[in-house]
Amino acid sequence: MSQLGSVVSSPAALVDDLPTCPPAIHSYALAEYDFVSAVSAIFGDAELDRLGNERRYERFSRESDQSTDFHGLFYRSFDAIRPLDHRFVAAVAAGVLGEPFCFQRVPTFRIHLPSNVAVGEFHTDGDYSHPVGELNFWVPLTRAWETNTIWVETSLGKGDCAPIPRMAPGQYLTFDAVRWRHGNVPNETGSTRMSFDFRCIPMSRYSEGDGRSVNTRQRFVIGDYFETFPSHEGTA
Repeated sequence: MSQLGSVVSSPAALVDDLPTCPPAIHSYALAEYDFVSAVSAIFGDAELDRLGNERRYERFSRESDQSTDFHGLFYRSFDAIRPLDHRFVAAVAAGVLGEPFCFQRVPTFRIHLPSNVAVGEFHTDGDYSHPVGELNFWVPLTRAWETNTIWVETSLGKGDCAPIPRMAPGQYLTFDAVRWRHGNVPNETGSTRMSFDFRCIPMSRYSEGDGRSVNTRQRFVIGDYFETFPSHEGTA
């Protein structure tokens, strides 16, 4: 199985590379931002890479890939981990973007169950009306490799999606999901992959439009899909 080449990056500001920012893997302090324990607590302290192994769903489509009980519980419980999420976004995204930004109010939860997919189709976020200028942050909560990870095209516009190199908690991926095609394949690893992702827009690139999320129907504007931090929280 071919993989994307080395995409490890230092957390230097990427604003100058937008909106065609290629995939890059970064590290963060897991002990300081322990999403694994926080999300495990939502699911009754379950081992996240075994969650759902005993249950079989029909293969998800674009319309159904946010429909499981796991998704519902995560979103209903998100307020419990919102402070952790805000600390992470304020520190990590600020370091990557290097300027004030807005960010997705509630991250998108993903679960890649064995013998299924996490997202229903390969796509660009631009296919779903996301605005140019977004940078996607993809954060695995379990080990992610080969058929249970995200696949991204090897160069912009080429369409030949391949798995991102092996990742684990304590790492996150950034890329321009609006333009780079991505998705996943049926999970043949026998291990559940859990992750979340969120989008940020540097304020120098932000503009209001009429686009809406295909899942939440929120407009891609500050006060609906996006929010900002007060200036004292350190996004500048």
